Amino acid sequence: MSAEESKAMEVDAAEDSKVDDAGPMITLRSRSGEEFTLPFKAARLSQVVVDAQAEDDEENENPDDVDIVKVDSRCLEKVVEFLKHYDEEPLVEIKTPLEENTFDGVVKQKWYQDFVKGVDQPMLF
Repeated sequence: MSAEESKAMEVDAAEDSKVDDAGPMITLRSRSGEEFTLPFKAARLSQVVVDAQAEDDEENENPDDVDIVKVDSRCLEKVVEFLKHYDEEPLVEIKTPLEENTFDGVVKQKWYQDFVKGVDQPMLF
């Protein structure tokens, strides 16, 4: 095997692995089968994901793919969006007793304010 062929195989292997600049990746699959990929360390912030992965590990030979069968695609998409952002910019701890009486007064970070305002109420609660 030539050096060029060896290098090409290394590149192909790197592209195939589920690792990027954020580290190891995991794919979450919604009830309808839609897939969402995110860094493993971000996904581990969700207890639902941790529990589903533990269940899935017993049945699935690929621990990088986890079925979240109780969650529809629309909701899982928002969860993944939140987890990815939280991993990059954690929500600042909310002090109690609350110093303000409005959501924007309590949650100071604009991204989190906009995220909550962009989620329809039935999904949020």
